[in-house]
Amino acid sequence: MTFSDTSVAALANEHFVAAWINRGEGFHNEDYSSEEWIFKEHYEAYPTRNICTFFMTPDLRVFHYVAGYASPAVFAAEIETAITLRRQAFDDDLVLKPLGMDRFRRLHGDAAAAVASRPRDERPAPRYRGFTHVHSAACARAAQDGDRYLKELHQWWAQAKELPDFQAVRFDYLYGNSFSEESRATTRLKGRCIVHPD
Repeated sequence: MTFSDTSVAALANEHFVAAWINRGEGFHNEDYSSEEWIFKEHYEAYPTRNICTFFMTPDLRVFHYVAGYASPAVFAAEIETAITLRRQAFDDDLVLKPLGMDRFRRLHGDAAAAVASRPRDERPAPRYRGFTHVHSAACARAAQDGDRYLKELHQWWAQAKELPDFQAVRFDYLYGNSFSEESRATTRLKGRCIVHPD
């Protein structure tokens, strides 16, 4: 849903190389009933372990991620955070600069404070696959849950001692709901992630 917004897709593609990985062999979903429910009822954010977007270095070190669904505006803000992290903490090859980890932690701390003070302005009702979102009390609760999650996530990163390896994080990332499509049969990612430099 988020990447159907052309401005979000363009922002991601301008600064990163996007790749999709199915977490279990053969998983394919053409049932849009869950998407319809999320879009109609939880437009701003729906944190869940069911899907996760990772921002990584070419050697598969994770420097940011966002679990679940976020609306285009919320997700674009997280992409901007990842872009700032790249520019200030890493060199052109996405290797940490001298004092890069200190900058990394400070930037995530700043992002936590920014999430906490983000204004909730009224936006036009967006559409997706013929569905129209209508802001509601459920939407407001989901937005608060999403903001709480993003604040806690940035605070967690602000305490990081090093960048974790993707394999160490992909099955155990921050957001603790009770379900996931991970399975014991899920295979490990092989190879390198190529990142397009600015």
